[in-house]
Amino acid sequence: MQQREETSLIFAIISDKNTVRNLKEMLQGTGFGLDVAPNAEAALQLAEELLPDAILVDIDLDGNPLEICRHLRGNRVLEGMPIIMLYDSSDRDSRALGLSVGVDDFISKPLDGIELISRLRTITRLNAKRLLVTDLTRFTWMASRSQDGYILLDKSGVIHFANEHALILLNLPEDYLGLPFRRVVEYRFEPEPKETWENWVNEPAPCYLIQPESPTARTAWVLLDTLDTMLGTDHYRVVRLRDVTERLSIYQDMRRFHTVVAHKLRTPMSMLISSMGLLKTRLDQLSAEDVKDLVRSSIKGVDRLATQVQEILTYIDAPLALNVGEAAALNTIPKMIRTICEPLRLSNVVVFLPEELGSEVVALTYDALESILYELLANARKFHPEKNPTVEVSAAKINEEYIRIRVADNGQTLSTEQLAWAWLPYVQGEKDFTGELPGMGLGFPMVATLVWKAGGDLYLRNRHNGPGVIVELKIPLESTARNFVRPAAPYPG
Repeated sequence: MQQREETSLIFAIISDKNTVRNLKEMLQGTGFGLDVAPNAEAALQLAEELLPDAILVDIDLDGNPLEICRHLRGNRVLEGMPIIMLYDSSDRDSRALGLSVGVDDFISKPLDGIELISRLRTITRLNAKRLLVTDLTRFTWMASRSQDGYILLDKSGVIHFANEHALILLNLPEDYLGLPFRRVVEYRFEPEPKETWENWVNEPAPCYLIQPESPTARTAWVLLDTLDTMLGTDHYRVVRLRDVTERLSIYQDMRRFHTVVAHKLRTPMSMLISSMGLLKTRLDQLSAEDVKDLVRSSIKGVDRLATQVQEILTYIDAPLALNVGEAAALNTIPKMIRTICEPLRLSNVVVFLPEELGSEVVALTYDALESILYELLANARKFHPEKNPTVEVSAAKINEEYIRIRVADNGQTLSTEQLAWAWLPYVQGEKDFTGELPGMGLGFPMVATLVWKAGGDLYLRNRHNGPGVIVELKIPLESTARNFVRPAAPYPG
């Protein structure tokens, strides 16, 4: 479609050059643009390409002007366009025939500039309202039948429409029209990632609206995405809200299962496979005593494997939520790190934990904190060229409410895209669904979901003095999380 800067585009089907010249002079500087077709043959195709706001047809057109009006009304694309006929005021028959073929208004010749501009402004304004009502009717019909929440915002960001599911997800009052959408969201949710939300007005991108875990409720997750579009002749933003709480819970369970299996089973499986492998390949060459030793080692491996499988089953059922689990103290971190490093074969991990912080308790269960540290260390190993990174884990107190845990490695530097998308698990049920982030093989999303659900935040950046990344976790203290309160009342306006 041809782009135009004018407020409204007028398409004139006029053969007479003097009329065209007068029309151009009258419309100059009025906000109306003008395109002209000199005959009926070129008019239909050009009108479809231009999609004007109004069409002028001269009764004295070379050819049959009534027939061109009939074709315009019968065209699927152009049938709703306003048609104005230029006619001789003394020719009443032309008016009657024009009405019969769908002409909307008439302007007598010779043209009067004031009357012309007034008629054009009136008819284009009415047409814009008609288009808006048509588009809104279609939009509200579809939105009312959707299982997702839909919000319609104008250019200033205030709410013009919300379907039933959006009313529930955002807890909107009955008189929601005109409420500022960003304030409504921030009153009830924590948008993540923060950088995406800060730029959302000018650069809309998918993000999560999160209600952190409270003593009486689990974390709630809403995925927000947008579409900027035209409704009628005005710009609007359509916001889709999808409750993905269950999907994120399933994602966390799957990721935890993968983490636990890799963490718990590697050592006993190695012991069992090594002993049984020797028995299989060298049984005829081994003495009876050697065979007994290998069998004892295998039995020990089987016993340890059975124990670890039982621990896995217990761990999977273990609570990650504070309302059913016990919060973790920071002095447990060194032991966690040692336990994690053994199966990962990491030998260069250093922990810096100030003595005065050892008794501080964070808003994560022991299992959740261990899962986070395992993910970060496993990721550091995975992306180190030699699979043996140097990692520094440290903790510091931000204020009386939050603790910062910092994990820095010397592995791979990430691209801008990886840094932007690293935290987001892929939950859309679209055709591109793969279960993983596009172009990513990182284990960060599990970390993000656990930290966000606790009411914390996290930051990922490349190291400035060499390869590798730094992950900083801002985690509320257990006492802080106990005071989290979800607003029960709608946004007050």
